[in-house]
Amino acid sequence: MIKAMKGKDYDEVEEEAENLIEDLGLNVFPLDCFMVADLLSIDVHKCSEFSKKDKKFIVSKYKDGFTIFKKGRYIIYYNDSVGFNRIKFTIWHEIAHIQLGHLEKDCTKSKQRQEEEANHFAAHLMAPLALIHIIGLKTPQEIADTFGISDEIA
Repeated sequence: MIKAMKGKDYDEVEEEAENLIEDLGLNVFPLDCFMVADLLSIDVHKCSEFSKKDKKFIVSKYKDGFTIFKKGRYIIYYNDSVGFNRIKFTIWHEIAHIQLGHLEKDCTKSKQRQEEEANHFAAHLMAPLALIHIIGLKTPQEIADTFGISDEIA
């Protein structure tokens, strides 16, 4: 289950997500994580591109996905054997780690804190709270249907 953040940290993560939307000039929702990754010059690949043996190891270690930095570029690998909503969340989550500086050597946040922030950032990009209020969505099902997200994220 995704744990909701509160207070100052909540606001800072949402502000970073909103800055990304503004900086890239995005105005069509739901946002396309593949397009955003491309705009950020992040390569995105399926784990199925690995050999069967390597894929089994990678999925056992990382489950949904991971990011590496190679030759001056970030590369996100995602488990493509799960549902599309999970794939979208994973890509947003990995973009969050990049945007929030979690992959930098000087990041001092705990792993748990990084995961909470990345989850919140991803959820906010998939269904921005301000937009939910503007549209007037009331139920998790309305949110899930409008933004093409899972019930858990909604």
